[in-house]
Amino acid sequence: MINRITVSINSRKYTVVADENEAYIRSLCEYVNEKVETVLREGSHVMGEKPLLLAALNICDEYFKMLEKDDSELQIENLISENRAMKESIEKAEDDAKEKDKKIAELQDEVDIAEKMLKESESKIKELENKIKQKETAIKKQRSEFAIREKEILDMLENKS
Repeated sequence: MINRITVSINSRKYTVVADENEAYIRSLCEYVNEKVETVLREGSHVMGEKPLLLAALNICDEYFKMLEKDDSELQIENLISENRAMKESIEKAEDDAKEKDKKIAELQDEVDIAEKMLKESESKIKELENKIKQKETAIKKQRSEFAIREKEILDMLENKS
């Protein structure tokens, strides 16, 4: 709903047309009047529209400074939020690294056990290979002795006949 409100700023009457309610518009006008009175108190012989213009500049100055402050606070809040997110990421990465280090240690233990078993197996294989060579040597010796005995038996059988 559009409101038509007549207000007085610096002793002049103005009609303001706005969607906002009358109390809000009047509070804005009171604020502008206070700024005009400040300009008039501080300025020497300021007349005409100049007090209104200077008051408007002062209000704009306040507004822009508030925007900068709000923007700075927003930037600070954003940085704090980013910082928190980074801390959480770092903590998660550290936890992941600890978990991976633990897994690596477990795997290293398994590798150490496997290497020990492999060495034991290799030692056992060498031992068995030596036994096989000994047995093969014994078999060759027995075959040689068998061949000698067989020849002796055959020679004896031939000599008997």
